[in-house]
Amino acid sequence: MSLIETEILKLQARTRQVTTIMQKRLELFADAVAAEDWDRLREVRRYQAEALAQDMRLDRRCARILALHQPVAQDLRLVLAVLRMHFYLTEISDRLEALSERLAIHMPKIPPEKLRRVPFATLVQNVRQLLSSCLEAFFQADSQWAKRIPKEDDAVDRSYERCIREIYTQVTAPLSYEESQAWVELAIAAKTFEKIADYAIGIADASIYHTEGVYYWHRSQASQSDTSS
Repeated sequence: MSLIETEILKLQARTRQVTTIMQKRLELFADAVAAEDWDRLREVRRYQAEALAQDMRLDRRCARILALHQPVAQDLRLVLAVLRMHFYLTEISDRLEALSERLAIHMPKIPPEKLRRVPFATLVQNVRQLLSSCLEAFFQADSQWAKRIPKEDDAVDRSYERCIREIYTQVTAPLSYEESQAWVELAIAAKTFEKIADYAIGIADASIYHTEGVYYWHRSQASQSDTSS
């Protein structure tokens, strides 16, 4: 095995470690929301130090390969795809951490019978499944799977629309300031998870770039521009 092959294997292993921590945080978030255990959301932060350490190691590994081993073609595309995926994972992690604290504070202010009408737990679970599919497509270098993944985003869109409709119904009624603020926070959380789904699609696009060398990023924006023009 050549030196570059060894370095690529180490990079793949390090990337797995980073994604595993991210998935643990999302799993903890989803379980807390499903159980309506809002205080437990604060436990999302317990992986912060470990996540930061692994992030730094992954960055150094990518820099080492680029600076010392002159990767070409597919190996170079892998490094670039990993860097792109790492950006998305960092964004997801930061948003989860911020949301966990805000929801832990505000969700207890909404009566449980009202809160259960909003399918927020379903939205979180759909996003979690979508992200898992995108990561597996990436690690299996399966571009055909990655190209099909945007169709799985439809479930996320449906859950998000249901959340927003129900939140809108609730905030049109007379509410206390505290409860109104809590509903706004929930709407922000729903929108954030819709954005996390977009990041997941970005990871699938990075997988396509790695395996085929096709620049798939921003394809949704491109298709929207084509439609409007």
